[in-house]
Amino acid sequence: DADVICNLEVAFPFCNDSFDVIIGEHVLEHIHNLIFTIEEIFRVGKPGGRVIIEVPYFSSVHYFQDPTHVHSFTAHTFDYFISDTEVSKFDYSQARFLLLKVEFPPPRNAGFIKRLMFKWINQHIDFYEKHLAYLLPRHLLRFELMIEKP
Repeated sequence: DADVICNLEVAFPFCNDSFDVIIGEHVLEHIHNLIFTIEEIFRVGKPGGRVIIEVPYFSSVHYFQDPTHVHSFTAHTFDYFISDTEVSKFDYSQARFLLLKVEFPPPRNAGFIKRLMFKWINQHIDFYEKHLAYLLPRHLLRFELMIEKP
């Protein structure tokens, strides 16, 4: 059972710097104003806090089949919030994170060959995204971020 149920499209009902860990699984793809929600995650997270996000990948049929999905994600979607990336200079937001990890998690029931395939894809994620994403579509993308605040 949830301790708090709230609308993630408006200011979160929490004080600044409240959480060490924030987990969002299958949430952000439903948010209309993604930048605002990322800023709220940043606001309520403690400096050095961890943010773990699971979202649908852009080539996933599961992204397209759900009529409530309004965003799909790439391995570089959060680059706009990560200091010193090429696109962070656009300053869409003052929220800043350090990218700890981005990966396609293998399904829990994946066999040896499938796990090897996921390992290769995760080691060559940019190549995969540019050349193989529609040939071998993955469904879930996981980000681990760290909140960067003074």
